[in-house]
Amino acid sequence: MGIVQENEVEDEWRYKLEGLNGLLLLLFLIPFLVSGKFLVFGPVDPVVAIVDEDALLECQLVPDLFISNMVVQWLKSGLDSPVHVYRNGEDDIVVQHKNYRGRTELIREELTKGIISLRIKNTTVSDEGDYTCLVDDRTDSAEAAVILEVAGLGRKPWIQMKQYHNNGIQLVCKSSGWYPEPDILWMSEDGYNLIQDTRYQQDSNGLLDVQSNIEITKQSTNRFRCLIRNEMLKTEQEAIIRISGDIFPVDPAWPVPLLVTLCLLIAALSAVIYWNVKQYRRIKELELRKSIVAFEWKRICDCEVSVTLDVETANPYLDVSADLKSVRNTRTKRSLPDTEKRFTDSSWRCRCVLGSEGFTSGRHYWEVEVVRNQGWSLGVAAESVNRKDQVRWSPENGFWTIERVDYYYHQFYINSSPRSRLPDDQIPGKVGIYLSYESGTVSFYDADTKSHLHTFTGNKFSEKLYPFFFTFYLNQCLRICSEASGLSHHQ
Repeated sequence: MGIVQENEVEDEWRYKLEGLNGLLLLLFLIPFLVSGKFLVFGPVDPVVAIVDEDALLECQLVPDLFISNMVVQWLKSGLDSPVHVYRNGEDDIVVQHKNYRGRTELIREELTKGIISLRIKNTTVSDEGDYTCLVDDRTDSAEAAVILEVAGLGRKPWIQMKQYHNNGIQLVCKSSGWYPEPDILWMSEDGYNLIQDTRYQQDSNGLLDVQSNIEITKQSTNRFRCLIRNEMLKTEQEAIIRISGDIFPVDPAWPVPLLVTLCLLIAALSAVIYWNVKQYRRIKELELRKSIVAFEWKRICDCEVSVTLDVETANPYLDVSADLKSVRNTRTKRSLPDTEKRFTDSSWRCRCVLGSEGFTSGRHYWEVEVVRNQGWSLGVAAESVNRKDQVRWSPENGFWTIERVDYYYHQFYINSSPRSRLPDDQIPGKVGIYLSYESGTVSFYDADTKSHLHTFTGNKFSEKLYPFFFTFYLNQCLRICSEASGLSHHQ
């Protein structure tokens, strides 16, 4: 009798709490319901999908408005085309990225409930990344971020005896089809972890092949276990092998170890001599390279120009400082005149602004501080570039830029055709841009270390070029340096 009463009390309190939560949510949404605005929500935790299975990226429109007159876009960080676009009550496959054609869909029966979740069919490793669910009704827009993590549970491993080595036997454990990099353990019969040599190799689909080796002797136990574990899925595969003591080789005679020792001594002496000669040559090469870099850097810094931002070109979502030296992305769209000079498209790829000064000849250098900004693009743009629509930043469209988009993984790109990646460890805190108009080159440098990042070459400039700035994440700033770092600051 007492247990029944306790359950009734628990149910009564649960209903009260659910009612209270519903009331609080209603009070939170009242201003949006009255004003006609809306919100978009995504899952807080990353979505985990298994390779070759479908992934569902959840997204909820609140309140659940009728979306046939809205534009729904699913974007992926690092791609220059949308993953999926829904407009005018149907899917727009023309603008869809080629890797997702025929593989994505919105759940049609759920659209009337404001559920705009995206299903990705036959998930691959390349689908992993940061997605944005963006809804636009031409008067307002809202977005939510969704992280997709992809996992591959590899095949059951197998163990084979490979060769005799060091008076023992080498055991090899192999498996394929894993992602991300799995943990691998070798365990003896008595439960001890064994020292291993493990290697990973990526196949054409981005999955990992695993090979792990151990060496056992006659004194080891005769039962060994190879365990491979995917921590993301909390699952594992294993293989077991039993070894008979009769297959071990006979101990070698005493001259063999002596001969091996002599060979090792000769090899060690040769290695020491070789290392010293190589180090001497390397020091000489570094000294020569340092003098060349110092001369080239001084020549570049002598071309320093003062750059300011042109507020008449700034996208309405951008806030330009009073001194025209810094810009940041805001959530609020300002009411600004739509002139020919202004970038006006509301998509996130159009949060751009140009410099006030244009160049039709000569050599020019300026620096931009990007530290603590995880989403930016910098370079130069032609005067005739499209400022009203979302276009790909490439030399063919009048843009010579490099880009960083870093929401979950480091991504550092050259916006060329085709697009190519820069090493993640080269992401600078201050970017130097060098334009040589007559020679048709645009170069980028890490201004703090004076190291070269990339140069666009082979261009024939025929119109005015302007400094180009783009910042994506909210309240993250780009600042034009008052003066270049200069040779004197780095010596």
